[in-house]
Amino acid sequence: MAPDSDFQPQQRLHPLSWLFAFLAFARQLILPAIAFLVFGTRPDGMHWGAWLLAPVLLVALWQQWFYRYGFGPRGLVIRRGLLFRSLRQIDYERIENIDTERGPLHRMFGVAQVKIHTSTGGRPEALIRVLGLAAVEEMRTRVFGAGAPAAREQAAAQHGTRLIHLAPGELVRYGLIDNRGLVVVVAAGGVLHELGLFERLSAQVHGALESSAFVELVALGPGLQVALAAAAVLGGLIVTRILSIALALITLYDFTLEARGGDLRVRHGLLTRVALTLRTSRIQAVHRTESLLHRLLGRTSLRVDLAGDAQVGNPQNAQATVRWLAPVCTPGTAPALIAAALPEVNLDVQPDWQPLAPRAGARVFKVTTAIWLLVASAPAFWLLHEWTPLALLAGVPGAWLHAHLYVKHTRWALTPDAVMFRRGWLTRALTIVPRDCVQSVRVTRSPFDRRRRMARIIIDTAGGTGGKAAIQIRHLDARAARALAAALYRTATPLRASRAARERDGSPQALWS
Repeated sequence: MAPDSDFQPQQRLHPLSWLFAFLAFARQLILPAIAFLVFGTRPDGMHWGAWLLAPVLLVALWQQWFYRYGFGPRGLVIRRGLLFRSLRQIDYERIENIDTERGPLHRMFGVAQVKIHTSTGGRPEALIRVLGLAAVEEMRTRVFGAGAPAAREQAAAQHGTRLIHLAPGELVRYGLIDNRGLVVVVAAGGVLHELGLFERLSAQVHGALESSAFVELVALGPGLQVALAAAAVLGGLIVTRILSIALALITLYDFTLEARGGDLRVRHGLLTRVALTLRTSRIQAVHRTESLLHRLLGRTSLRVDLAGDAQVGNPQNAQATVRWLAPVCTPGTAPALIAAALPEVNLDVQPDWQPLAPRAGARVFKVTTAIWLLVASAPAFWLLHEWTPLALLAGVPGAWLHAHLYVKHTRWALTPDAVMFRRGWLTRALTIVPRDCVQSVRVTRSPFDRRRRMARIIIDTAGGTGGKAAIQIRHLDARAARALAAALYRTATPLRASRAARERDGSPQALWS
């Protein structure tokens, strides 16, 4: 829709917007600048480096001076540039979220970076760097209050109901469960390798070990060698968990989920404060995850899929669109949070869980055994030689146990409001998709499926992470798969909300059996 020809935006960015634009541009030149200073041969490299930043400063000042935005009759209008002018209108009805990010410098000057998301999803429709906090609140009121009194919108924003707040102890538990510390270790190793320091550090460590009593300890026997190797692995695990805890405390500090005006607001972060809006009309699915560490610590994790978050072919952006309801919470708290995210789904009704096909366990056992033989053959032959067949046979009982437990804990259910799928025994996952959010249903059958009268059903929504389907059920009975697909295709009327019934009866019934 073209912008109104008679409307010209007049709102300007914050006076310090040029500083944040300059820092954002300069951040992209850090690595080239380091390479220029380190590998350059000119003695006046620092002088030339300063001149390289001058055009960046001019671009930042230019952007602030000619950037305008305004609230038109039908949408948010943004104008930028002078020689090459761009004029855009983002219709109010298409704007789903207005999210903010505030680093330490933002909080020092009382400003925020604003990301405007629309129903198309993916990357932000507009990135405004930066606005004052009062301007951000005005934008939220004008955009989401279009067609409704502004006073009512402000009242809804000020009187939110806190659903969950994570204390530092909960974040420590999440750090113990999460494994992002390994990502830091791998990234640090990559940086050391790119800078040419990895080989030098390895040589120094090797020399230090050879000149110490470590060599004499290793020579005492294979038992001590195994003990030292186990100690090294344990030390690595401890280091990665400490890093995971530190990352959790930094990125998810003061995690708070609130219900405001029918939507959910999320804020978190120690150094960079992030404020997100999860509009319940955009929530396509809720995922509940419990790993073994979750169960040992008595916790669970909840995340949601928002419409438009699926980014096929862009895994980096997909990774950034993980939407937490709660990174960690108690199992007793989870049903109330799920009810807040899916108000149209009646969770009071106990699902009628259906099993997989009768011979699904045999198929899982054969596939698991084949993978075990393929992966373990070469290492077993290299380490055990003549004991290789015995070592390979030792994995067969484990494959049978996995197949038995997988089939036992994998179930699906269709309620009047939603389709549900739970899977896994070591790491258990539950997915709830409202029936009116189902975008496509596919039933596929491989030659192996047709031979055993099985099928696979793929249920997709407008959300998801990395372009993955919301629900994918393998080893279903072919008739059950066709019946489920037909039932989902026949869903023609929107689901009726049951928020009043849930509030009257209390917390919904737990969905784990």
